[in-house]
Order: sequence, then C-alpha cells, then structure tokens
Amino acid sequence: MEKVVIVTGAGGWLGSGVAMAFGRAGDKVLINDVDEDAAAEVAAAINKQGPGQAVAFPASVTQYKEVAAMVERALALWGRVDVMVCVAGGALGRLTRGREKEKLITEYSDEDWDLVVDTNLKGIFHCIKAAAAPMSKQRDGHIIIMGSGTGSKGRARWSAYAASKAGVLGLMKAAALELGEHNVKVNVVAPGKNPHPGEADTFAEGNILKRTNHPDEVGEFFVHLSRMKSVSGQFINLDARILF
Repeated sequence: MEKVVIVTGAGGWLGSGVAMAFGRAGDKVLINDVDEDAAAEVAAAINKQGPGQAVAFPASVTQYKEVAAMVERALALWGRVDVMVCVAGGALGRLTRGREKEKLITEYSDEDWDLVVDTNLKGIFHCIKAAAAPMSKQRDGHIIIMGSGTGSKGRARWSAYAASKAGVLGLMKAAALELGEHNVKVNVVAPGKNPHPGEADTFAEGNILKRTNHPDEVGEFFVHLSRMKSVSGQFINLDARILF
C-alpha cells in the first residue's frame, strides 16, 4: 500500500537516496530541504522515475512554524502523513557549507554549538511534535530518524555533533514510549559510512565486509522499516564495523 512520506534534508547525498527509494516504492513524497533548488531537483527526479510522486517544500527544521507548515502541506495534498523521515542535519562543516571546520570543544563558540544542536536535535523534536498529532489521530505512523554511531562512540572535534546525536537516542526512546499507545512507531537508524562519488573510501579497511553503504541501500532499508508494524524504540545500525 502506498504511503505519504515526508523526508527532511532530502536534497543531500544521503537524503536524496532515501527519498528516491520511497519514490520507487510508489509512495507520495514531500521533499524537504533548506536548499529550494535541491529539493525541487529531487522531486523532479522522483516524478520522472515513477511510480511515486513528489512535491518539494523548502523549510528549515530549526523553525517549528516551518515544520508544522510542511506537515500541513502534506495533509492538504494527500490527507494523511504515514512516515516522517528525519535526515536533515550534519556536523559544523557541512551546516556552514565549509565556512567553518570541525573544532575542539575549547574552540566552539555558542553560535557554532547552537547551529549543530538546533539542527540535529531540536529539528528532530520539531518533526516529532508536528507529525505526532496527525499520526495519533490516524492511529498509525512511523517516525524514522537518521542517527549516527558517533552519538554512542564519540569523535574528537565533533563534540556538538556527538552530543546532538546522543540526545536523539534519548528523544527517540521517550517519543516511542509516549506515542506507542497511538500505534505510532519511532526508531533511529544509523546509516554507516556513505562516501560521496570520488571521495576516498577510507572506512572500508576497518569494515568486516571491506565495503561501505550506498544511499540507495540505506533508502531501501528505510522503506522496509516504514512497512514494519512491530518495531519501535530501537537504534538500528546499518554497518559492518563493530563500533560499540
């Protein structure tokens, strides 16, 4: 059965792979990204490939009003929201488009810290809050959050990112407990390493299978998980590295 899916951060390398997978599954997909052109490009690609359909909706997950409007748009178009996929986020370098590099804790400004935590953690809170009402009313829904092993393992110079991703785990578990009575599932999926084309695959040597994931493979897992009826409150790691 086709689903109505919102994918945040869908204009990026990993988010677009997830969104395209839902499109291939025949779903109706609302493509969100802060980059309006990137969102429109992914939506056009889904509409071209079929059988699913897509609409772009630029918005920042750091602003609750924009996230709520995104959910309202999906409801106006398709009458329900079945899946909220939270991909939007990143470390400092990515969120500043390279203007800043990853830093030691002692080098972080409050502005640096707030940008990373507001995007990666508060943004997830906004998405859960906005999706909870229609999903609870439907008595069905699935919120799938893109996590990271860094939230459990930590990483030097990535303190804000590690802290935000660790916070996501606690937020997910609390939300799963609260929303479970309404048959709304909440899970976190860590995608493993997904090198961009041309990027040196330095993670493969530390990998049991000597390979890393591609966004298409990650996307297919998200689609599969979204159809599962009895999985909630879980942290699922898509990797062949033993991290923790």
